[in-house]
Amino acid sequence: MDVVSSLKHAPAAQEAEPAGKSSSARVAAERKVVSPPSALSVFVTCILMALLFVFVIVGTPDSWGADLRWALRALAALTLGLLLVIHTRRRYVLPQRTSHRSTKVWGLPEYQVNVLQRTAGQAQISNTSDNAGPAQARIFASAVIYPAHVRQRLTERYDPGQRTLTQLVTIDAQLPSRDVQRLLNSADTATLPGPGIPVQRTTTGNEGSEGGRSDAADATQHPAVILFPVLVPRKGEMVDNLRVLAADGSAVPVLSYRQYLQLVAKVLRTLLDIAYGEDISNGRHPDALEAERTALQAVMRRATTTSDEPDDSEGSIALYRAGHANGRAKLANPAALKLAAQLIKKLSSHYAVVAAVPCPVDGRFVVSYERMMTPTLALAPLSEGILSWLKARARLLLGSRPVDFSISLDNAWTTQSYHLIIDCQDGVFVGVQEAQELVGYLNAHWNDRQSRLEQSFAQEKSGPLLELTTPPPYYRFRRRAGQRYAHFYTRFFPEPREKLPNGDRIPDVRFRFYEVPPGSVFRALIASTAAALLIWLIGFVTSRDPDPGTDVPAFLLVFPAVAAAWLGFDSQPRRLLEGTLAARISLLATVLCSIAASGLFMVYKAELPLLQWKVPADMQILGITSMAWSALMLLALLNASTTGYAYLARTWEFIHLSGRTDGFGGPKEHLH
Repeated sequence: MDVVSSLKHAPAAQEAEPAGKSSSARVAAERKVVSPPSALSVFVTCILMALLFVFVIVGTPDSWGADLRWALRALAALTLGLLLVIHTRRRYVLPQRTSHRSTKVWGLPEYQVNVLQRTAGQAQISNTSDNAGPAQARIFASAVIYPAHVRQRLTERYDPGQRTLTQLVTIDAQLPSRDVQRLLNSADTATLPGPGIPVQRTTTGNEGSEGGRSDAADATQHPAVILFPVLVPRKGEMVDNLRVLAADGSAVPVLSYRQYLQLVAKVLRTLLDIAYGEDISNGRHPDALEAERTALQAVMRRATTTSDEPDDSEGSIALYRAGHANGRAKLANPAALKLAAQLIKKLSSHYAVVAAVPCPVDGRFVVSYERMMTPTLALAPLSEGILSWLKARARLLLGSRPVDFSISLDNAWTTQSYHLIIDCQDGVFVGVQEAQELVGYLNAHWNDRQSRLEQSFAQEKSGPLLELTTPPPYYRFRRRAGQRYAHFYTRFFPEPREKLPNGDRIPDVRFRFYEVPPGSVFRALIASTAAALLIWLIGFVTSRDPDPGTDVPAFLLVFPAVAAAWLGFDSQPRRLLEGTLAARISLLATVLCSIAASGLFMVYKAELPLLQWKVPADMQILGITSMAWSALMLLALLNASTTGYAYLARTWEFIHLSGRTDGFGGPKEHLH
């Protein structure tokens, strides 16, 4: 597993520049960027290298003497190599390594936070529904902080392309019936009202407007809409070609970033009002308003480099301090304050992609999102062995695309039931599937949960926490049966916890796909076998009669080279998983052996005093007495033999996987 396409949901703002960075530091950073050499410089360097190359090949006149000729050739070759290294470094290496310029990040002015906070207060005043606001706030906050409480089932599907992956995530959600009924029974249930947040509605077919229609009739015409966070990436992470879809495949409207900030401000104000038991803008809670302002400032803070990123808990700490200040009476609803603090802590380092989903009567709905992703190409380092290191580079040089990639289980803990499907094209099958760190991760969380549960009973509490009574995790891989897709399933997957040994980092699932026989290895086997037979036949004849009286053998020897080049030509590269390293190396060896045999035949036919050695001790190797022909025939035979072995091994593996049962009584369908 020397070439891995790794797909991890990690921070993408590695090139962003801190807002407080000085101008002198920015200038110094810009000076480090190396521009490519000018066109004139490249032209002159190429001409000079071409002249040196010709001089190395041609040399000097014979009258100059052999010693001087080879000395000048060696000096020219050394100069050529030095110029080539300098040109490559200036033309390609340095410009690429320094081409990533820092992204300038402008910090938001203070008044922007005040405007957002004032918007939340105005929305609170204009909210005529006592049920829709709190219900919508609880749904949004719970879906961000405790997504597994809302998401019943999540299916994550990947469709590999030539260099990208198309991710399709389908979420089956179930909302609490209490909140659903409050939304449906509200007079205005479209959204949390607020300036700048347009009402997202789903009509029932009659889009005309009638004067004098009541609000109740309007609410009946336009069913309730849930503002549901379908995706919560880290700040700075770009989402490419995002499409949010309903269960019927129709597009679902998504809030803009400005609307998202206004939604967060409204949700935060609603939760704080619930926590304090009254409107905090009535003048009796100035510390709460100041904490709200600090929290909104943390949410609005733009992504910078991770090294200079401020503390994500600044806003949540401010909310806790304001709610538990000295001399303050007991909060009306401490759980609402805790939920608000957790929401702010999450959204200080992440942002939510919020979709306006129609709310069904039973609170159960399905929403999907699709996006394009580019996996990181991870080449095997030297620490994994010199063979893996060489194979990884050979795959790139010979155009063999990766057949090995890993997927991070970032979405597994956000749902109760999780499915991961990797669907490749026809012509490949699942060869290896593993998750080396998965068992250690699950064991660490389960042991920690059992320990906390025992402590809860030892302290004689009224009852253990809900998270401590969750069933143990469970996972399974779809058995390898020669199919083109891989399927990983888990439920009750634990959320990563900081400072928990082996449980603070989400594990990866790794898949490796092989070609279904016959594939490219069989084509390489045909070409290598033809080359070995022709080289043996012509070597057998030529070692006895150097001039058979015809030039046909020269053309016959070129045929395997042409066939190998044609069979190895990829005219329609469409997928990420195409080609094998074994087939590419075999075809390359076939081409080299065929060309070398054709040249050796012409040397023998012209009776040149070159490569005329005989096999020692008057031996014959498969009837060939020439040492050169014997060596070339053995190389061609070794190439055909190793290719045939690889083909038979892969064929047996495919037959073995396709014929086993899964141990659970299935499947009952058979191919004959």
